[in-house]
Amino acid sequence: MRYAPAVGLALALGVALFGCSKEDSQGFAKVDHNKDGKIIFEELILVFPDLTVEEFLAADADHNESLDDKEYERFRAARAGGKKLDAAAPAKAPEPAKAPEQPKTPEPAATPEPAKPAVPAPATPAPEPAKPAAPAAQAPAPQQPPGPAEAEVVETVVVESPAPAPATRTHTVARGDTLSRIAKKYGVSAKDIMAANTMKNADHLEAGAEIVIPGPGGAVAAAPAAPPAVTEFVAAYFAKSASGDVNGLIDLYGERVDYYKKGKSGKDIVRQDKVDYFQRWPRRTYVPAAAAVEALPGGDLRVTVPTSFTAEKGDRQVRGQAKFTFLLRPAGDGYRIVGEQSVVTEKK
Repeated sequence: MRYAPAVGLALALGVALFGCSKEDSQGFAKVDHNKDGKIIFEELILVFPDLTVEEFLAADADHNESLDDKEYERFRAARAGGKKLDAAAPAKAPEPAKAPEQPKTPEPAATPEPAKPAVPAPATPAPEPAKPAAPAAQAPAPQQPPGPAEAEVVETVVVESPAPAPATRTHTVARGDTLSRIAKKYGVSAKDIMAANTMKNADHLEAGAEIVIPGPGGAVAAAPAAPPAVTEFVAAYFAKSASGDVNGLIDLYGERVDYYKKGKSGKDIVRQDKVDYFQRWPRRTYVPAAAAVEALPGGDLRVTVPTSFTAEKGDRQVRGQAKFTFLLRPAGDGYRIVGEQSVVTEKK
């Protein structure tokens, strides 16, 4: 398992803050631990453990992903009054602005076109009643106005047809990424990203991990169910990982694997990493949930597996939720792992 560097930073900052006593523990100078004149999310959550990403974004009035002394005092005053700043997604309010597009319906200056009935005005046919056959031939002419009118109705129906649901996107976490920065990049809320990835801690992002970016309103396209062969492969992976069967586990990998932060690695690197982990945590259990599968160009499959886990050594125990992402490549009558990442979404 890999744990975010932010956790280590949080612990170090916590110890430093705990060591200070008589000063105002919530003063700007104390919360700004690295003395750079601004307070970031990771520093503020140490003093206010119940801080949410949304509340931080509401306090960050200039949207620079940090709080200056004035923004912090505003935040602190709200907390002192028993309130929390509310980011209530004002960005979604402009959606009604789409109403102005409505006036485009009058745009088909259909009103002038009805004037075409004036075409029948050629009262010139009137003198021709003497020629019975001629009026009969010209009678269809007045029927032409209904034709264009029908065409316009068809266009209106096409315009109003529902648009297809947007495809779900993914984002590979880069070093230095924050949840608020990722949310701002894709124009969605941090809360929706956390929900789409079953994240409990906003600051728990691991470089190299792949997270799901939901569509508008937090919608996430449902992934197709995993084929039986993939389900069996995933079950074998976790069974061998739990039992410590290193040889059987390595047989599931391709010759080259995009492996966590190590990048493209051979089986020897993967083997050593698994051996080290099994020695560090001799007792392990995994309970994988249903796998989600995405077919990629070229035939590979991206398989995402939410998993409950426990790891124990002596009287030490770590347990929680993690999300494993495998890149599987068809090989013979099965698959081989050519990419592996995982991120802990909740630790208890």
